[in-house]
Amino acid sequence: MMRNQQVAVIGSLNYDLLLKQERLPKKGETFTADDLFQGPGGKGANQAAQCAKLGLSTSMIGKVGEDRFGEALIGSLQAYGVNVDYVGKKGTTGMGIVNVLPDGDYHSTLLRGANYLITKDDIDQCLEIISACQFILLQQEVPPSIIDYVLEKTRDFECSIVLNNAPARVISETSLASIDFLVVNETEAELMSNCKVHSIESAHEVAQMLVKKVKNTVILTLGALGVVVATKEESFYTPAKKVEAVDATGAGDSFIGAFVFGLIEGYSLQKATVIATLASSITVSKAGGSESFPTLSELQALTVLK
Repeated sequence: MMRNQQVAVIGSLNYDLLLKQERLPKKGETFTADDLFQGPGGKGANQAAQCAKLGLSTSMIGKVGEDRFGEALIGSLQAYGVNVDYVGKKGTTGMGIVNVLPDGDYHSTLLRGANYLITKDDIDQCLEIISACQFILLQQEVPPSIIDYVLEKTRDFECSIVLNNAPARVISETSLASIDFLVVNETEAELMSNCKVHSIESAHEVAQMLVKKVKNTVILTLGALGVVVATKEESFYTPAKKVEAVDATGAGDSFIGAFVFGLIEGYSLQKATVIATLASSITVSKAGGSESFPTLSELQALTVLK
C-alpha cells in the first residue's frame, strides 16, 4: 500500500485565453479588447493548483491534448508541485475563452477537447492512488458517465468526496447520496433545487433543501456576498472579505482548494470556510488564473491560520 495521499483531483485541464474588455460585443459587432492574458486553467487543474500551492500532496487525473497547450498545462502543474503522472495525452487540449469585464465578472466559453476523452479504464488505472487519498475533488467539465463511475468505484473508500457541480448538471439521487461536500453557486443551486437564490435567507433555505440529498454538507457560494454552509445539523453564513475585484476567474476553484486545505489541517468547518473565502478574495484581487491563487505564506501573512 502506498503512503497516504491527501488530495486527488479528477477533472478538466484547459488552456485559457482571457480577454480584458469594457463590454461584450453586440451581435454582428467587432469589439476591441484591451488586454490578453493566457495560461493554465480548467476547474480540475485550478483546484489541484490551489491545493498544491497551499502545500497539500496533490495528484491530478485527467487528459490534455498532444500539443503545446497540453505541455504547458502539465508544466504549470508540475511547477506548483502537483503529481501529473496520471495526466494522459490524446487529441486536442481543452480551451477556455474568457471575456473579463471591468467589474471583474466574466463570460466563458469552453472547448471540451481532451477532457472528454478520459475513460473508465483511465480511472481504473488510478484506483490505487485514489483509494489512498483523504479527499477526492470532482467537477463537471468531464463526461457525466466518468463522474458517476468515480462515485460508484469510491463508494466504499475511506475518503471524502467533494463535487463542484459546475457547469451545472442534473445529478441522480444515487450519485448525490455519495457526495460528502457539494459545492454550488447561486445558478447551480437554482438548477438543482428549482428555487431562486436571491438573498442570504433564500440561500439558507436552498442549502438546507439540498443537504437532505447528500451525505454531509452543502456549500453555496454567493460571490461578493460570501457563502452559506449547511449540514444535517446546522447552517451558517460567512461573509466575503471586501476587496477591489480585478478578475473573478478561478475564484470558485481557489475557494474549494483552500477549503479542503482547511479541513485537512484540522480546522473546524466554520474556520475552513473563513480560510476559503479569504483565499478567493485574494484571487479576485489579481488578474489571471492559477497564478493569482494564494500560497500558504500569503494566507499565513494575513494571520487567518493563527
